[in-house]
Amino acid sequence: MASDHKPNHPFYASPPDYDLVARGVPGDVEYFSKLAGKAGDVLELACGTGRVTIPMLQAGARVTGLDLEAVMLDSARHRAEKLPEAQRKKLTLVQGDMRGFELGRKFPLIVVPYRAFQHLLTVTDQRACLAACRKHLTPRGRLVIDIFDPNLRMIAAAMQPGLSSPMLRLSENIDPGTGEKVVLYVSRTPGPENQLVYEQWVFERFARDGRSLARHSRDLYLRYSFRYEMEHLFELCGYEIVSLEGDFTGGPFKHGGEQLWTVKAAPAGRPGA
Repeated sequence: MASDHKPNHPFYASPPDYDLVARGVPGDVEYFSKLAGKAGDVLELACGTGRVTIPMLQAGARVTGLDLEAVMLDSARHRAEKLPEAQRKKLTLVQGDMRGFELGRKFPLIVVPYRAFQHLLTVTDQRACLAACRKHLTPRGRLVIDIFDPNLRMIAAAMQPGLSSPMLRLSENIDPGTGEKVVLYVSRTPGPENQLVYEQWVFERFARDGRSLARHSRDLYLRYSFRYEMEHLFELCGYEIVSLEGDFTGGPFKHGGEQLWTVKAAPAGRPGA
């Protein structure tokens, strides 16, 4: 990683801008909602503004959402205000760090949607998170983590560490609350020696008449992990793999797609257990 880039953990953008661009992976909301409805009680790590949290509540589950940023949790609470009282009573939001949390109870299901696990930039952080999750799982509980599978073709095409891509116009959305246009520009810098990707995100807001109203930038760091690296990490941290899926429809794992892991705590006596 280029020496002039220093990880600013975690990535943060204002909730209105974040919600316009962080729309998840196709099918993920339905997938996690179905799991939550069956489990009845779920802990979501890095819940953000509640994109997945609220649908899990609507599926009938009791949901505890944990996030590091208070402003994100405030946005999730605002979303929950629109729910029936019976559903709102099933929501608990907690400010905390997924690398070390203590909630005083166990869950039959813990989920880490939409690459949030990849905000953990070192193996030490990854292991700390997995250890905290294991302490909070019921004996038959499941941990479900979604990360992207690193595309080797893209990595090979950008193998000059410190060399940033041009600032590209990635998306354009209309804020339904204000009618303003929000344009997102992204520049990417690879860091293959430590499996990090650094991106600079620039948000620009435009009035309806085309005037630029505001522009701000945010840094995003993600650590990518390969399939067998994740298998070894789970074993090291005392888990058994239940399944690896390649998408949210139950499709097989494919290079460059999703790594959708379901794991459970290994029996006592196994490595890491």
